[in-house]
Amino acid sequence: MDGETLVMAKSNENQGLIRITIILVIISLMVSTIAIILSATSLSREGTTINVGDAGSTTGSSAGKLADDVWTFAIGHDGSNVEYFDQTSGTLRGFHVDIVNAVCAQANKNCRLIWDVYSNCWDSQAGQLARGGNGLMGGWYDACTGWFNTYERALTFKFTNPIRKKFNGQFFVKEGNPNSFNPTSIGSTQKIGFGDGWSTDEHCLGRNSDTISGVPLDPSQVVHYGDRNQLIEAVNNNEVVAVFTNAHTLFNSGLQQVGPTITNCQRAGGSIMTPMQSTLPDWWNPAFDALKQSGAYKDICAKLDSEHGSQRGFGGDVVCLD
Repeated sequence: MDGETLVMAKSNENQGLIRITIILVIISLMVSTIAIILSATSLSREGTTINVGDAGSTTGSSAGKLADDVWTFAIGHDGSNVEYFDQTSGTLRGFHVDIVNAVCAQANKNCRLIWDVYSNCWDSQAGQLARGGNGLMGGWYDACTGWFNTYERALTFKFTNPIRKKFNGQFFVKEGNPNSFNPTSIGSTQKIGFGDGWSTDEHCLGRNSDTISGVPLDPSQVVHYGDRNQLIEAVNNNEVVAVFTNAHTLFNSGLQQVGPTITNCQRAGGSIMTPMQSTLPDWWNPAFDALKQSGAYKDICAKLDSEHGSQRGFGGDVVCLD
């Protein structure tokens, strides 16, 4: 190799090194830029709350709401004067509706009622431990309206202060008790009916083994029914020997009440049930207290019959707090 060729070779080698160096610098800059972008994106997502109603919301969102956000309440339709669907107006009405409207107005909150099936608030399968429903667990809404504070529910959800009185549990049988059901000694083959997801459930009954023999019941003895009419039919058709519910739900049902009153089904009265992380009770409880102090709560109770008398239901003395 002569001198000229050697010089040219070295020159080409130097140029190649320069090009490689430039490429490496460019790649390094690109990697650094991407890292910065990813870091910034991660930081921007930290602590973000998706509000109810936003696409893709899958978690309870009532923690971190803004002042003008909508608070959503799931409400059912049990056909009584506490919550029912008014066919004439096409709206949900009842005592619970009146309370939600009044408390939200008192607290100056933007609230909306959403109709949904009860099992999306609290789900109960016959003979199994009850659990939180998909709707409230999944953040479809901020709260469920009018639910009683029970021992099982309190393990999963948080409750506001009560808006209505507690109910006690009671056995009901066919008139005359033709099957000779003994409410203090339940046979191992006898089937008992319960309202699906109700607070007067088989778990409450199981807490009374000191006064009722035969409980807790075997899962094969537990039968769930969807509503009041199904419970009544189940007894009259001899599907079950008795049903266990509260005295007021089966008032004027034609069934006979038997046995002692069971007082430990509920920790507290009907309330607003929310996810554990919810901030809803922080503004609801003071607003509800103000409603009671102003006399507005008593006014709602006094109008229970006149406003919702077209529905089967409960008197103000049964529902309303003293």
